[in-house]
Amino acid sequence: MIELCNSTDVVEGEILRRDVEGFPAVALTRHEGQIFVFPDTCPHAEESLSEGWVEDGRVVCGVHFAEFELGSGEVHNRPAGCPNLTFFTCEDRDGKVFARLKEEA
Repeated sequence: MIELCNSTDVVEGEILRRDVEGFPAVALTRHEGQIFVFPDTCPHAEESLSEGWVEDGRVVCGVHFAEFELGSGEVHNRPAGCPNLTFFTCEDRDGKVFARLKEEA
């Protein structure tokens, strides 16, 4: 797992972008106390999801307004051809957020 940031950096209802060496940028948010980590790129439009917002337990893309269910990635208000969003396994450990950004052997 890769350390992304301090747990306190992830604010309830806001989206935080993190650049990680060797990986595409990721975004983090906190909803009802739980932290979620996902690619910062919308799977439909190649736009930054950290430029969007969180509403009713969903990440909303600010470009085409696709809404992705936190955790499952299920897409709502789907533009044509928009797939679900992938979420990474993450944990809040000792005040730091860690995520598995690729399959580990």
